[in-house]
Amino acid sequence: MRVALGLFWQLLIVTVLTAAFLPTVLRAQSREETSLWDSVKDSKEAEDYRAYLDKYPAGVYAPLAKRRIAQLTAHPAEQSSTASSPTAKTSSPAGSSKAGGGSPVTMTECEGTNNCATWTFLGTQGTGRWPSGEVANLTAENAGADKVLIHRLDSSGASAGLTATYTGSRRGERISGEFTSSWPGHWDSKSGDWYATVAKVEQSLPGVMRVCPMPVTVCSTWRWNESHYEFLGDNGVTGVFTIADFTDHGIVFNRVDYGRTAGYTATYTGQISSAGNTIPNGSWSDSNGNTGHFTAAWGSAIDTLPHPGGYNAQAPRTVILRPVVCYPWFFGMVCSQ
Repeated sequence: MRVALGLFWQLLIVTVLTAAFLPTVLRAQSREETSLWDSVKDSKEAEDYRAYLDKYPAGVYAPLAKRRIAQLTAHPAEQSSTASSPTAKTSSPAGSSKAGGGSPVTMTECEGTNNCATWTFLGTQGTGRWPSGEVANLTAENAGADKVLIHRLDSSGASAGLTATYTGSRRGERISGEFTSSWPGHWDSKSGDWYATVAKVEQSLPGVMRVCPMPVTVCSTWRWNESHYEFLGDNGVTGVFTIADFTDHGIVFNRVDYGRTAGYTATYTGQISSAGNTIPNGSWSDSNGNTGHFTAAWGSAIDTLPHPGGYNAQAPRTVILRPVVCYPWFFGMVCSQ
């Protein structure tokens, strides 16, 4: 009995000492991580984000760092040339984008008779999706009125790792040309013909959106920032939404959280209303296997969704990230922000 009591008191002392010491260590680590991220977050070099991940592989900003590496390595030459020239510009596959969120461009791309995909571009960056499940990152290095040069890197699906370069000529909404591809472990070089039909640009991305789950619980505000939406939930959750599709045919948003819910991902799909300013009954599915519905509004319809204190599009919020710090306390965990 005395031995058991002795072990109990030893465990209690160790736990109390750990609770007193660990928060200081964790806060110092959090400050160091935030400082490192602030030093690389605007970089155009993938190596800077890799350096962050080397030190913080499961860090608060790890999902965002991985996404930026994928964007920068889709076609490094184009990224570096753009970064070196502040006036360098490349038009989107359908011409210049509009003000605000810009206009996505969708095209049906085919190689042969039974191998077609949907390519969606926003500016020079795009996403390719095949019916069989393959997904590719696309970069339009040149997409003028008559010539096209597009680079492809498959990120998921059976063809993950495949790279290809597409060159072609454009006549109106029709593009045709040749491609060369390589796929490690399968082939070094393969070439063929391709063609695409550019769809009519029907929707322009709103600069600000209000999104709520159904039934309404915690809503969020989305603000466009160059190539994606940054969102802030009414409960403080933060993250980004990238656009895979935004046309009258349907919308596809991909969500990645950072901050206290870092690592959470979800896909949002739905249809734009006939009025063009709401998504009345969208669906979502997340990385935990959960599903649900949502509604979204923008423009003149944005005030139809609840917003704490009212909505003011001219007064954007400032998001301050404070990592959650957890430490053991007796037989449980205490977390604070």
